[in-house]
Amino acid sequence: MGERVKLAGEPRRLSNYGEGTDLLVALTEAIAGARERVWVKVPWWDASPIARRLLDAILAAHRRGADVKVLLRPEASNDAVVRELRSAEVALVPVRYIHEKEVLSDDVAITHSMNFTAAEIGRNQNSGFLHTDPAMVEAVELGFTSLIDNADAVAHGDEAWTAASTLIPSSLQRYLDRFDRLNPLQSKAVPAVLSTSGHVMVVAPTSSGKTLIGEVAALRSIVSDGKPAVWLLPARALAAEVAEIARRWNAHGIRTIELTGETNMSSDAVRQAQLWVATTEKFEALYRRASLKDVIGRIGCLIIDEVHLVGDPTRGATLESLIARLRVAEGRTRIVALSATVSNADELAAWFHADLVRSAWRPTVLTTQLVPYDVPTQGKREQYESAKDEIVVPLLRSLVGDDLGTAGENSPGSSAVVFCGSKAAVLRTAARAAGVPHFGVELDALVEACFRRGVGIHFRDAPRANRALDAFRSRQLRVLVATSGLSTGVNTPAKFVIIRDLELGMTPLEVSQAQQMFGRAGRAGQEPEGFGFMLVPRTEEGAWKLKLSDGYAANSRLAAASGDAVLAELLLGSVVDRETARSWFEQTLAFAQNRSAVDLDAVVDNLMQRGFATEVDGRLAPTEIGVLTSRLMIDTNSAGLLLVALKSLPVPATADEAEELVLQTVATAVASLRERPVNERTYTDYVDEVLRGWSPRVVARAGEWFGARVCMAAAQLVLRAPARTRENPPVGVSMAELRRAAEDMPRYLAWVAALGYADASTWAPAVAGDLARRLTWWHLAPHPERGSGRLLWMLERMLQPQHHREHLPPLWRRARAAGFASPDGINARPRGVDVSAEAFADIVGSRADFSLAPLVDLELTYRTPNTQARVTALSNTGAARAVATTRPAAGPIDLVLPARSAGKVAADVFLYTRDGDFGYANLVGDVPEGVGSGTPVEEAVRLLRDLPEVHSVLSHARGVRRLFQGERKRLLGSIRPLIAADPRLWPISVALSEQHHEPDAAVVALRSNLRALLRRSDRTDLRSPHAVLRSREASEAEVQVTLAALLASLQLEVGVATADGHPLAVVQVGERWALAGPLHAQPGRIEPLIPAVLPRQIETVAVLASAAMVAEPRCAWMAEFVL
Repeated sequence: MGERVKLAGEPRRLSNYGEGTDLLVALTEAIAGARERVWVKVPWWDASPIARRLLDAILAAHRRGADVKVLLRPEASNDAVVRELRSAEVALVPVRYIHEKEVLSDDVAITHSMNFTAAEIGRNQNSGFLHTDPAMVEAVELGFTSLIDNADAVAHGDEAWTAASTLIPSSLQRYLDRFDRLNPLQSKAVPAVLSTSGHVMVVAPTSSGKTLIGEVAALRSIVSDGKPAVWLLPARALAAEVAEIARRWNAHGIRTIELTGETNMSSDAVRQAQLWVATTEKFEALYRRASLKDVIGRIGCLIIDEVHLVGDPTRGATLESLIARLRVAEGRTRIVALSATVSNADELAAWFHADLVRSAWRPTVLTTQLVPYDVPTQGKREQYESAKDEIVVPLLRSLVGDDLGTAGENSPGSSAVVFCGSKAAVLRTAARAAGVPHFGVELDALVEACFRRGVGIHFRDAPRANRALDAFRSRQLRVLVATSGLSTGVNTPAKFVIIRDLELGMTPLEVSQAQQMFGRAGRAGQEPEGFGFMLVPRTEEGAWKLKLSDGYAANSRLAAASGDAVLAELLLGSVVDRETARSWFEQTLAFAQNRSAVDLDAVVDNLMQRGFATEVDGRLAPTEIGVLTSRLMIDTNSAGLLLVALKSLPVPATADEAEELVLQTVATAVASLRERPVNERTYTDYVDEVLRGWSPRVVARAGEWFGARVCMAAAQLVLRAPARTRENPPVGVSMAELRRAAEDMPRYLAWVAALGYADASTWAPAVAGDLARRLTWWHLAPHPERGSGRLLWMLERMLQPQHHREHLPPLWRRARAAGFASPDGINARPRGVDVSAEAFADIVGSRADFSLAPLVDLELTYRTPNTQARVTALSNTGAARAVATTRPAAGPIDLVLPARSAGKVAADVFLYTRDGDFGYANLVGDVPEGVGSGTPVEEAVRLLRDLPEVHSVLSHARGVRRLFQGERKRLLGSIRPLIAADPRLWPISVALSEQHHEPDAAVVALRSNLRALLRRSDRTDLRSPHAVLRSREASEAEVQVTLAALLASLQLEVGVATADGHPLAVVQVGERWALAGPLHAQPGRIEPLIPAVLPRQIETVAVLASAAMVAEPRCAWMAEFVL
């Protein structure tokens, strides 16, 4: 029965050619059979005999009392039909530029492609669908009523406006003197903002004047309440527009700062400002800055522009976390949220306890329509693109005129924006509209040719994009073809908007994005109407009608980023244990919409497993790496992958290879870099050519991630071949895109660089620190060469962040002209810097100055004036390597050696300061006689005395095997805490792993020594690793869980699998998962538990025999980075 109902609601194809019910017959029968209503929407209708059949059916329906409405264009060719309909007193609604063809007959809707003319009915191929699904019929009905209402609004004018002086208090009027009247929306919203103290949410269409409401909210907080305000916007361009408005207030003594990804401010500058205009991500980064905690607490009002973007896949989770943090703080920070039309506005407002102000008012009437087209059933991409071109270009000419460069006879001064989903689509559409070739034409030449023909091209890195924008605004150009970026942040209205593509890059178009683009249609005060057209494949017309009818619903995106959100709350102290984590989650939209959407225990366990958080006696806290990750706004998935990848990096043979390994690791581990949306077919040859000089093993490590290879090639260009960035690349390759790829990498490289001080890392943070600054400042002259990063570090610290862009280039030129290549010789404060003499002395004292004394036994003595530093020594006796580290740098460090070492020992020694500088030195000495006579097990036994007791026992009446065959969710919740990284186990793990630096060797040594440490037991329960180690006895199940926990404390990615119900420790070494130490060589069929998926073939970790090597420094090439 259910299947029959489903089939009954599916659309039936109609056609006047090929398969399907005859379209004309279906239309005629639907009209003739109507009893209650017949609504017709069609652009053209002539009085030819064949079209007359439809007219007669309409007149007959009217005579029998049906509600008949006809919507058609007010054009001369329709006059004959209009006269007959009018004389019969049929309701007529003239709609200019109507394009849709639809018939609504009682509870049936027909959407089709046929005008009611002799040519269309008799000769042209047309098709359509007959719909009986109630939701689809309702969507079609809403389309009719919207057009009818719009036509009525144009005829009768706008609602009443209000004098500004009656609603805005005199204390605020001088800041808002450009407003004489408030429009209907503002008249409704401003009193709510001024007369209440709670949260407010204002929902209205785009271009309805919500910015003034934000201004009033900010001024009330600053002027009336004496508290700073923050204005959040989703894009840099929008932030720049609002900041420009707010800067007018500077003359009245209000200090305003703009905070986006392109601007930086010192904490003092932020503290002194009264209005911050910021992107959401930038404000969240400031929120997490410890030095601004007191300022954040004083914020009186938070204005959130485009709050409906809480449902955005990219930035929604960050915005939701921010609102969840503040929603219960009415007494401290008030939220005034501004939103485009959203279907679940009541739900959003209720979530953060806001008074809802809703208005449908818009300064111009907006009419939107779908333009269906037939997608080729087969063929190459060119055929699919051409199918859209064949619709867009004629539509554009019918709206604007055949001559795009001058006003047409029927539409003087008309203008149109065509939104495309990619830069390639912009270029081809602009070229087709302008009538110029585009295949094989250089970008500059194509832009000029289109401009001369009256068509502008606009996207982020298009040549002379601003010229096109200015010309379009002044109507020197009447057609602008652009990517979606033009729909946000740039005030560029047009009479017509055409949406060409249903994908933006590689992601599907969201309803909210379509609404934003349509919102550019219409010019307040100049045109009473705006018209929006969206191309849709004919088979998707019904689905898009429903989407647009239902509207955009803002749904939580927190589940996918829950680890990042919880880590941020740990950093801020709002979450301190699992109970407060649950309390925090109850403030989120995710909880309001779906209470079981996030498994918080699993999220916390994952943070601990990856080394971002710890849990001691039930108290949660971020680790130092967790703090670093959250403050730099690095997503935990990328950071976790980076940590694993960095642990498995080979020691490079050259400085070139060191740079390449770090760049490749970052580009591959970070999701936004490796998944960069670039046309692989277009870029492959160029990227391969740029990377030709790289180490083949490094390029191979990028695997199938083409986005990672693009970022690697981009870094190669700006770091090693900057002159090539000024060349014209092959057709289709954007040098600006490559420059942006390079400029997206420094934030992640800075995170790696900070691991030098935060973690026991060796060479990679130094190389990453150098790369991060050189990529940030690659455009300087002279070009920053390898090793310049340390000098740039010092120059940055001598300037306030807000002065970097303007003042650092001349400071750099002066330093290089004076012969400085590093900070080590700069001992006098340069002129023109921001820091005081005292602060300059602090910078000098924070440099990584140090030297080594000869080894005495294995005691490494170093000299450094900077005790706020970490010293890490990578020692080797040939093939085997070990790491020792100390922080603060306040005394000698004992080199550690793998067990049974003899002969010579070499050490690569790294010093990382807390402020971001690094140093390097090396030495070679003799291994003392008798060193390492104690065994790893004996050392571990000594350390066990300080290991605290942890009482945790898992049991099953029928033994451990039954425990691991139990209910999966409960088992996961029990096992994850047992194998989470615990810093208290780290000294024991280091001892049992015999200090080995290589993961493979560490796993093999640890499993062997662990079994030597623990006596075999036949226990039937499962204790914590602490209890197992203290008792020095274990069942095989306890051995496996303890082995996983010890490896986790070494910051290796671990898990647990089962074989026939028995647990097995698994560990990720490099990019592969392996068994850490099964008792038997063939443990049986492996079933994954943590992680949920494992390779079908999984082997046991083994160490390959390595060739004998001489004990000598492995990182002597570091001299190229230290200079």
